[in-house]
Amino acid sequence: MKKTYTLLVAALVIAVSLAAGCKGAQKNNINPLTTAAETVKAYCELDAAGKRLSSETWKQVLPYISWSEEPGWDSVVVITGYQVVAITEHSATHATITVDYQVLGTSSRDFVSMKKTESITFSVRKTGKGWKIKSPDFMLPHVLPKPLIAHLESVKNDELALKVKKAVKE
Repeated sequence: MKKTYTLLVAALVIAVSLAAGCKGAQKNNINPLTTAAETVKAYCELDAAGKRLSSETWKQVLPYISWSEEPGWDSVVVITGYQVVAITEHSATHATITVDYQVLGTSSRDFVSMKKTESITFSVRKTGKGWKIKSPDFMLPHVLPKPLIAHLESVKNDELALKVKKAVKE
């Protein structure tokens, strides 16, 4: 019985220590990913999911960026997808990653349809806290329609949400 209790206590101590370590990594904005390309892909995934639209969720991108604050966004680029198209490793600590976005339009006070491909080049540097995107540091959120519509509905902008829904169907 004593041996089982000791093992249970040891397992609990390890679990608490690991949880504290994970929270510490997030609090300190440490990027656990091992490459510049993985970092940009993770950032793009979170951005496309609308995580930069809310002060409650935007901090999820902090492990991947070098800046610590973003403005409140009034405009959003609505995308139907994105793809990493070029990875250039300049050194062991610097890379540029180009991402092509399939743009449906922009959303601010109204939705403006403008189907096009937009290429954005990310400059990424390896730091003591892992790979960090250095630029562009002032890029409008690039969000897929479904999370954008959910966000617009949550902030009671149903009219704009309907316009984005209509654009997706066209």
